[in-house]
Amino acid sequence: MALISCPECGQKVSSAAPSCPHCGMVLSAAVTGSGPGVVFTPSAAPPTPEQTLWEGSPSLALAYGKILGLILRAIILLAAGYLIIRFALPALQGLSPDIRALIEPRTTLISWVIVAILFIAIVPSAVALSSAIAQIKNTHYKVTNQRILVERGVLSKSLQEIDMRSIDDTEFHQSLLERIFGIGKLTIAFTDETAAQRVVLHGIRDPRTTRELIRTAAYQLSQRQLFTRST
Repeated sequence: MALISCPECGQKVSSAAPSCPHCGMVLSAAVTGSGPGVVFTPSAAPPTPEQTLWEGSPSLALAYGKILGLILRAIILLAAGYLIIRFALPALQGLSPDIRALIEPRTTLISWVIVAILFIAIVPSAVALSSAIAQIKNTHYKVTNQRILVERGVLSKSLQEIDMRSIDDTEFHQSLLERIFGIGKLTIAFTDETAAQRVVLHGIRDPRTTRELIRTAAYQLSQRQLFTRST
């Protein structure tokens, strides 16, 4: 058994030691010769285990614009319905006795028809709002030290996986309303086996911090480390 110099710290280490007791560097048992001329190489670094760095879903604040639009639409339609029933119908009846004889017996029915038409007019906005909320609730983002997972779908599900080593660039954007609510969208540019791609994570809370987290993880993997993944 001979003493050799650790290539990391330079301290004397036994050639049979699996690691340097001074700096902790892992040593291989690939020893040739003995004495001062002993040559050894450090063993390969173990695969990096996958760890979750951040995960979440888009904020419901993304639907606030549709909620506000639905409320304004409802107010406008209710006001229009009130004006038609309260003022337009009586004015129409006063145009001639024939029109009055036609409308007056059917005033209640006509009022209900107007209400039904106004209700139908508001249905598309309500359906769009429900669909937006369902999509937000069924979207999930997960960032690990190895990849980014984007899961979407209300009835059917889709899962998109982005390897951290393929990420080329990241950027975030916040509109005025998004800044007020503390959310934003994060755009990730990456290169897969065929071409350059982009994916957008919408409604991210504190998008600047999430972007920096992804940039740091991608930078650390620039040397193409081996992975061990749970799935």
